[in-house]
Amino acid sequence: MSYWTQLLGHPFRVEQIDVNGQSTRSMVLGEGDAVIFLHGLSGHLEAFIPVAPYLADRYELHLVDMLGHGFTAKPGGEITIDAQARHLIDYMDVRGIAKAHVVGISLGGWVAGWLAAHHAERLLTATLIAAAGNPAMGRPEICDHVRKITLAGVMSEDRAETVKRLQVVMRRPESVDDELVDTRYAIYHMPAFRDNIEGLLAVTRTEIYNRYALTAAALAGVQCEVLLCWGEDDKNSGIADAQFLTDHLPRSKLIQMSDTGHWPPYERPADFASIADRFFRNGLSAVKAGRQ
Repeated sequence: MSYWTQLLGHPFRVEQIDVNGQSTRSMVLGEGDAVIFLHGLSGHLEAFIPVAPYLADRYELHLVDMLGHGFTAKPGGEITIDAQARHLIDYMDVRGIAKAHVVGISLGGWVAGWLAAHHAERLLTATLIAAAGNPAMGRPEICDHVRKITLAGVMSEDRAETVKRLQVVMRRPESVDDELVDTRYAIYHMPAFRDNIEGLLAVTRTEIYNRYALTAAALAGVQCEVLLCWGEDDKNSGIADAQFLTDHLPRSKLIQMSDTGHWPPYERPADFASIADRFFRNGLSAVKAGRQ
């Protein structure tokens, strides 16, 4: 089923808006408290379309192409975590959003964690899904691996390389449907995306990764509630990576979703939405820790 077909019955708009001089693509639908979704490295807002219909009746959803990603502006130069966070705050200002629930996968989870640590006044809650930013994940072999698989997809004309890049984030190969591949391939092969890929991958350089890591000291100061979600079959980040965050966040809870990889909201959208909805409405007390 087309991910656009899944949105039938839910009025939505996809538009480019000016965010402090940067043309930014977002999809907006629903009414209620704002929920902002942030994708992973080299990703785009389509990662969250499957989960959107399950939450649009209760929340105003904002699916955003982050700075340098998707069809958002490619400003050039190194795009670091603080720059991503600043872009998101500017987006909230343009939209008139005082506070939001922020949900992020991988790189997006890192940005959500940075916001929780440094801009807590703008968050209602944070949901970190297979989040990067753990200091232990800044090892050269991990950073080099992420860089290598991303460049393979971006720089090759072979569509199969884009498929491989997406299969890394899924438990089931069949989850990588043609529509998702076509969207990712088109983005990867935009001249502006290729020209600026080194700036986007700056966060995979160990010295930059470590500069913006979510350290124990930074996490200790987070006051909002944080839901941590990891896929049981994640090929990129194991539960040990989540444990660091659990150990140092004062108000957090960790769930592990079975039958999913790096993208639980894409592979189990209804179940993820149910968990997220309980968390948004009633906090961590409404969420059961452990395997789901």
